[in-house]
Amino acid sequence: MAAFPSCTRAPRLTTRTVTAYVPQACAADGGAYAEYLAYGDFDPPAPPATGHFLSAVGEELPEIDVQARAVVMTASEAAAGVDRAWEGVGSVPSSGNVDVLLLPTLASCPLTATVGPRTGSVLSPVVGDRVLVVGGTGDPTPSTFVASLDTGAIDAVSPDLLTPRTNASVTVFGPGALVAGGTSSDGRVLDSAEVYSTSTGTPAGGFDQQNPLQLSEPRTQHGAVVLVSGVTLLVGGKGGPDGTTVLGTLETVDPVTRVVREEGLPTLDTPRYGATVLRLVSGEILVAGGFDASDAPVQTLEWLEPDGTREANKQTPPLAQGTARSFIALEGGGVLAVLTPPTATPDFQNVWVIDATGALEVATPIQGPLANPVLFGGAQGAPVLWTGDRWLQWQPYAGVFGALDVLDDVPAVIGDATCAPDPGLALWLDPASAQLALLRFDTRNVYSSLPGPLLITGTAETAPDRLGAVSWDVDQGLTLAPGTPGAAAFVTDRTYADVAIDVDAPTGEPAMVALRDDQGNELDVGGPTCAGAVIPGDASTLHVERSGSTVTWSLADGGSGTCAGTLGGSARVSIGLRAAPSAQGVMRNLRVTRLGTP
Repeated sequence: MAAFPSCTRAPRLTTRTVTAYVPQACAADGGAYAEYLAYGDFDPPAPPATGHFLSAVGEELPEIDVQARAVVMTASEAAAGVDRAWEGVGSVPSSGNVDVLLLPTLASCPLTATVGPRTGSVLSPVVGDRVLVVGGTGDPTPSTFVASLDTGAIDAVSPDLLTPRTNASVTVFGPGALVAGGTSSDGRVLDSAEVYSTSTGTPAGGFDQQNPLQLSEPRTQHGAVVLVSGVTLLVGGKGGPDGTTVLGTLETVDPVTRVVREEGLPTLDTPRYGATVLRLVSGEILVAGGFDASDAPVQTLEWLEPDGTREANKQTPPLAQGTARSFIALEGGGVLAVLTPPTATPDFQNVWVIDATGALEVATPIQGPLANPVLFGGAQGAPVLWTGDRWLQWQPYAGVFGALDVLDDVPAVIGDATCAPDPGLALWLDPASAQLALLRFDTRNVYSSLPGPLLITGTAETAPDRLGAVSWDVDQGLTLAPGTPGAAAFVTDRTYADVAIDVDAPTGEPAMVALRDDQGNELDVGGPTCAGAVIPGDASTLHVERSGSTVTWSLADGGSGTCAGTLGGSARVSIGLRAAPSAQGVMRNLRVTRLGTP
């Protein structure tokens, strides 16, 4: 693609190359027909009428604007009477070339290189479209690899871990990753952590062997999460003098100061190892599942504030579960849980929604085998589930899983190492082949455009923060029941810089427009800091505009104001509709316009 600065006396041409990569196992030939859609903080023009052949090396791509920040690429071909399709998402850096990994649509595909036979490894996304493959047991001792999900390349990192380990946690740590705790090859529970950086060692990056961090105590089989501050929180696990004591302690590791801190943090009500620790869109932390000192599944759920301190005002009833379970944060708010029964329990309730208030809501149970549930992604507010033998996809308003029509001829082989590098991508380590396999089921991203006005014929591209209290009526629109903090539905996948929002209240029962940043901070237009925008009465249209740190509103029939909010000027925001306290909201015809220019 070519960029022409338009405000200089002598424009200078800048050429940037877009390269598509396809793994050998699912290769496309040069006769495939490719299309490119470019997205950024602007509403894109209509897509071009013609595309390009993959073999057209050197052809210009005028459809990719210089202000684009993401490219969605699709390719298709018909051979021997069989239609095949590929798709991929590539980030567009502020300078340099663009790489896009094309994967078959709704069909799993392994990356070409192997990572060596191993069990008990961890996969973790890190910055820059990279995923680390860390630890595990094998002969020889498994090395650490980094997979580049823009090219499909897999490379060994060097220097590797100073102390090889299994059952460690891996989290994003500033521009790199933190590998904390775990068990050494001779069975010792480790009290150290090591930092991976792309600027250390080889081009694939490496570990800083000269400056390992000292944890507050030995810890293995623990949970870990990155707080909104960027600090890593370590939760529970096993440790103590003999490495078998089940821990209830927490500690943090700061990526800027490298300070490790246990003081001032709470302890778990129920010590546990093997727990799932999630950060919700609100910034809150949920600790779920795991096993206690008697190796029994822990049924209690515990909540922490965004800074890791105890959350006193949120309690969730115990949730019965067996040895296998999967939890995932929902984009609208709350958490989805898929559980196996603790014993051969008839009519066991295996699907729950833990809503944004912490309440448990019953969803429609999954029928059939559920041996090894793993939840991936969340594009469209609809996580994908691997049950152990088939793929399903969540339907957020119906509260039920439906079939995902994956095109694989044989079931996937999914071990214990899995992750979701982006909301539309599932990634796992196939223990049989020692290869990383991927399933691309969606290409939506934070810069994607909307197909048009929302909430006209249905709820597509939105997701609720609870079941039951958010519903759709074809004659009226989206109905938001009253409550505190108020039922809500959010536009999925996209975030926005400067933006304009227009929404109708056809019954005269308006809802608030919610702007939520990635720290969990929220500004409700019509709430306490932005009053006047929600006035029950006749049918009305609310216009909201966010420009930097300024948020203004106006009503079509008069009235306007400026919000005294707390959103930072550079914060990207998600957009939702929230019921006003003690009032029902009915809204439809939601229009969202990015205010940047290509």
